[in-house]
Amino acid sequence: MNKLLIALIAGTFAATVGAQGTNPVTNPSPAVKEKQATVDAATKASTDTAERKAQEAKGVADAKAMKNAPKDLPTKQDKAKAVDAATAASTPTAANRAQEAKGVADAKAMKNDPKALPTTKDKAKAVDAATKANASQ
Repeated sequence: MNKLLIALIAGTFAATVGAQGTNPVTNPSPAVKEKQATVDAATKASTDTAERKAQEAKGVADAKAMKNAPKDLPTKQDKAKAVDAATAASTPTAANRAQEAKGVADAKAMKNDPKALPTTKDKAKAVDAATKANASQ
């Protein structure tokens, strides 16, 4: 058993070391070298052009100009108008207030009314009826 464990550990170690080896392509083909030269030339051309440097300089200048520019912030009057508009939109109308007052008065009137509590059997029947009604939908 011990020899088996040692063999497994050694095999795992050998596989790991083998997987971490160097790239088998140590001498790339001329086609690969040509592609690499093309990529290098394109990369260098795109980063070193005068046009690219001019764009970067323009961007820096624009950023500096915007840094000290006045910002377009809302005034106190604009904020007050926005608050007034939001308040007016959420304020209930006279009809809504009358309906709320009637609901409050009804609730106060019913507060002290005695409630007829059903028996356990009545509750069970109501639950069964509700369950059957929901099951049929």
